Amino acid sequence: MFENLWTAFDSDTELDLATVFLRLVLALALGIIVALVHRLTRARIGRQPDGALAGTLVMLCVLLALTTVVVGDNVARAFSIVGALSIVRFRTVVEDTRDTAFVVFAVAIGLAVGAGYLWLPLLAIPVVAVAAMHSTASAHRITIRTGIGFQGWKDIEQAFAAGTKRFQCCGAGTRRGGTEQDRYYEVVLESERNLAPLLDELSSCPGVLTVDIDR
Repeated sequence: MFENLWTAFDSDTELDLATVFLRLVLALALGIIVALVHRLTRARIGRQPDGALAGTLVMLCVLLALTTVVVGDNVARAFSIVGALSIVRFRTVVEDTRDTAFVVFAVAIGLAVGAGYLWLPLLAIPVVAVAAMHSTASAHRITIRTGIGFQGWKDIEQAFAAGTKRFQCCGAGTRRGGTEQDRYYEVVLESERNLAPLLDELSSCPGVLTVDIDR
């Protein structure tokens, strides 16, 4: 009876349990490092740490390492897993493109560890961390709505010059039958901490109706 029970779990590949365990533990450790780099990157631009995403990054490293171990060199199994995972739908919108890059980062590290490439993630993490720290400029699109006869654009641009790293007017348009006008600015902030004061200053300019921002 018990012999039949064990044969039900026979596999075409023999796994070394110690090796698998060490790879999963290493994936966990490296996932924590990836989450730490993500946290430091957000702190550098003045954004609050995202605890949910940090936990997701750690889990992704471990789960992708496990998936890689399961797939091994079996092509049929790889296609089966791809088909099974294709039914998963992620509906959470990632506001910052850097967060998407960190998700890919965690996936790559998990795959590398699961495949047994120890030195690859150890070399990749410092390089990616340096790249992340040097690509922390925060870009936004700000729409300023005024009356059609608004003459205070010089004050608006002075506020942008004082509160941003750089800015550029990238378009304009009218609405409400030509009684209101919009101007669109692409701005890059030194820090997310500058965003709220900038929006307050823009909103307080005489003649400004609304100030909208797209991240």
